[in-house]
Amino acid sequence: MRRTLLKLHLIVSLFLGLFIVVICTTGSMLVVEDDIQKMTHPLLYQATPGDTPIHTIQQNAEQAYPGFNADRVDIPNEDGLYHVRVTKDVNGNTATHTVYVDPGTGKVLGPVGPERDAFFTKVVQLHRYLLVGDLLGKTKASLIGSVMGLGLIFILVTGAYLWWPGLKKFASGFRIIRKKGKLPLNQGLHKTIGIVTIPFLLVFAITGTALHVDKYVFGWFGVNTKAEIPAAWTKTKTKDKEPLSLDVIVQNAKEAFPQNQLIRVQLPVKPDQTYQLAMKDGFSLNGSNNVTVYEDPYSGQILGKTNPYAGITFYNALKKGLHYATWGGEPVKIFSVIMGLMPLFLMITGLVIWQLKVRVRRKKKKTPATTPAFPLKAQMPTVSASE
Repeated sequence: MRRTLLKLHLIVSLFLGLFIVVICTTGSMLVVEDDIQKMTHPLLYQATPGDTPIHTIQQNAEQAYPGFNADRVDIPNEDGLYHVRVTKDVNGNTATHTVYVDPGTGKVLGPVGPERDAFFTKVVQLHRYLLVGDLLGKTKASLIGSVMGLGLIFILVTGAYLWWPGLKKFASGFRIIRKKGKLPLNQGLHKTIGIVTIPFLLVFAITGTALHVDKYVFGWFGVNTKAEIPAAWTKTKTKDKEPLSLDVIVQNAKEAFPQNQLIRVQLPVKPDQTYQLAMKDGFSLNGSNNVTVYEDPYSGQILGKTNPYAGITFYNALKKGLHYATWGGEPVKIFSVIMGLMPLFLMITGLVIWQLKVRVRRKKKKTPATTPAFPLKAQMPTVSASE
């Protein structure tokens, strides 16, 4: 059993290891994307104190890009800036810009790429689709990503089994031998670092795989991975009035739910659509919004609010919070980056162990077996019949 699992652990690691390392390493890079953006685009993050009306923020963003309409406004959070997404239909395709706006002056500081910088656009494509999203389509490419996630789960589980030394020798599982050559040293590092990081890597592997395939798995049991929203919340029957300004819409939601924190506003793009205001109601497992408020754009009536304690809402918030490391602040972010780099370390030590063992086996094959100087028969005394 142990020998079979060791072979499978090695085979899966050799075939999928490089892809898994790419996914995990790019995941670490995405955790610190905002920090890198602040370093590379410092002029876009010069927020000044103030409270410019949100309707003015929307108008300024749209004026900076004639022909574009704002469909989403993110309320200032960590970087202190409004993030306004403006879109435009171009020959059937949607052109998009994310615009940063200073809340103090209402000044448009600029966009960050069409979506992201070219570098981080590739990083996202690598992490989610291994750069085959355009070739195979995002659905098929995400299934490839889920296979890598399942492969990582298999490697981690078999690694934990192979590491287990038993209760009596439990402490020996963390021993690193440094003075008896490269093989014992790398084995000790691989086993010790591996078992320490396995619980955390399992969380990332399971949640990452779930982000790809849970809608299919849940679908087999007739369960939707998104909260079901009544149609009356998303559609308005009042279309013959002048729509209310964004300031009024936001104020209505704040007055209706004074204990909630506004995170984001999704603007209607069609006359019969309603506003969707993402809010944080109490503690949020994903560190961001956990409820959505639906509001009529013409009357300002609150049409409905999702339940933050619904089972599927709780599941989605927990899944995203664990995978994206969006709660816990800087310590959790730094820890997540380190954990994402551990598969690279484990791949290197694993390859070194494999190569060293191959060399040892080759040396044993090349070394001829020692034979006695004289035939065995000649060394034995003979006894005659007469004796």
